[in-house]
Amino acid sequence: MKRLLPDAFVLIFLALWAVALGGCLSKPAATPPSDFFIILDARSEDRATNVNIRIDSQGDGQFERYDTGGTILYDENNMVMYDQAQVVDKGTFQLSAEQLRSLWNTINSNGFFQLEDDYRMSIGYSYAFISIEANGQKHIVDNIGMEVTEVRAIVKSVNSMLPANIKIIYGEGYIW
Repeated sequence: MKRLLPDAFVLIFLALWAVALGGCLSKPAATPPSDFFIILDARSEDRATNVNIRIDSQGDGQFERYDTGGTILYDENNMVMYDQAQVVDKGTFQLSAEQLRSLWNTINSNGFFQLEDDYRMSIGYSYAFISIEANGQKHIVDNIGMEVTEVRAIVKSVNSMLPANIKIIYGEGYIW
């Protein structure tokens, strides 16, 4: 009877450990949901313009490079906005299924939907505005001046998938 309690304890412990480990090892969905849509606005490599990028769940992408005139403007819904007269270059591109899966995994592994919506500091040079819709949720992260590793990872992922003539940079943010 004395051995029953330790054996039962070990058995329960192992069962709980297996359940917990299984939850930790589960991977996010390999492909984005059908309502996936990302808008990413960041500085272009030449630093004189910004690039506004849009990618949907099919991997259909669009970009517009625009002259900011030194100012980032927002509409009443806190979305980055610019006038079509500011656009200096635009085009479309297509992500492969593998690139789309990679982007979705980067978004999930960096906990995008759990990030704060506003990271701003006036002394750094980083900039990225990201809006993502997926699984009926919409989340916006506006990052100016502060180093946010998760945001940097998403910007780098998108940048690696863009056409050769369009490159974006995150810049150097202030490390808090």
